[in-house]
Amino acid sequence: MNITKKHVLIGVSAIALLLAGGFAVKSFTSTPKLVVAKAGDGHDHGEGEEHEEEGGAIRMDAATITRSKITLVEAGPAPVSRDIRVTGTVVADADKMVHVTLRVSGIVTEVHKRLGEPVLPGDVLLVLDSRDLADAKAEYLSALRQNTLAATTLSREEGLWRKQVSAEQDYLTARAAAETAAIALAAAKQRLTVLGLSPAEIAGLDKQPFSLGRLEVRSPIAGRVIGREAVRGELLAAEKEVFSVADLSSVWVELPVYAADLPAVKEGQPVSLTGQGGRSAEGKVVAAGATLDPQTGAARVVAALDNGDGEWRPGDFGSGSIQAGGEMADIAVPASALQVLNGDNVVFVRNAEGFEPRVVEVGRRNSRFAEITFGLFPGEQVATGNTFLLKAEASRGEASHSHAH
Repeated sequence: MNITKKHVLIGVSAIALLLAGGFAVKSFTSTPKLVVAKAGDGHDHGEGEEHEEEGGAIRMDAATITRSKITLVEAGPAPVSRDIRVTGTVVADADKMVHVTLRVSGIVTEVHKRLGEPVLPGDVLLVLDSRDLADAKAEYLSALRQNTLAATTLSREEGLWRKQVSAEQDYLTARAAAETAAIALAAAKQRLTVLGLSPAEIAGLDKQPFSLGRLEVRSPIAGRVIGREAVRGELLAAEKEVFSVADLSSVWVELPVYAADLPAVKEGQPVSLTGQGGRSAEGKVVAAGATLDPQTGAARVVAALDNGDGEWRPGDFGSGSIQAGGEMADIAVPASALQVLNGDNVVFVRNAEGFEPRVVEVGRRNSRFAEITFGLFPGEQVATGNTFLLKAEASRGEASHSHAH
């Protein structure tokens, strides 16, 4: 009986040891499988399976690159200046604009130009009928005839005096009268010039005495009419501004710059401006703002923009930056070459198959260039312009790689 109980205890103990050993073996053999699965990101790749878009690489031949309007630039040194962000208003270039002002009162009888219409130098803007001008012209014509008569009398008296026919006093009197007449004629001519008549118009007055009150107001420059303050039949006073004409082949942009940024702004610095509809322009600072507006605390900085295509008009608004100078970067790329992929700054580097999205570290940057401090070598070609297409391809490649298994 005791022997039987002993054998039973021994058997039970042996079975317990065998069961415990089995659990231990199962536990050790299952753990490496979990580690391997984690290392493989949960994917079981079959033997011989190819992944051409592994890592987001993009296959693209030269013809596709050209068709997609993707341009290539070499990474290298470039100025990465400090950008001062500004907003501004387009105004006419004050050096290429005139305000046409009346110099005599009168009634408007004709208006020849409308707002926005182009004009050339000498084009008639309006015609004025002026009593004051008629009086000035009559005075000039009278002085002209007096001068002619005085000159004839002097010539005759001088001849008689030299032949000793008349007294010297008569000759001196005639000479004094001729000089007085010449002075009166010059004064009358000068008055007409001040009133706005050209030398050709003054010279032709004795041939057209019937239009003494007619004044043709002309444009002194080529440009466009940007202001008009006259209508037919209106009685206008002297010193009334009737037209504004501006040459808009170049325009100014008034840019308020606050005192904290003003010391960095200098004449000649480049300015980039972007307006509505994607318009953009490059210019230069022509006035750095000598005083501050006490109301806003900002100075008036003026930039000149080339406007040969006429895209910018006075009154337009734009935003942009003043490139206030800075040091050269050893490796830089255009700002348009940078994209953000999975939270990282990347550039698309050209290789034999197409493009490789490469993570880079960015240092200083402005609206035109970005300094690359890590991830790119000098001379490597990167894509710029339409790089959002490459970003879309890279993102699509990563998405298909994630869901293909």
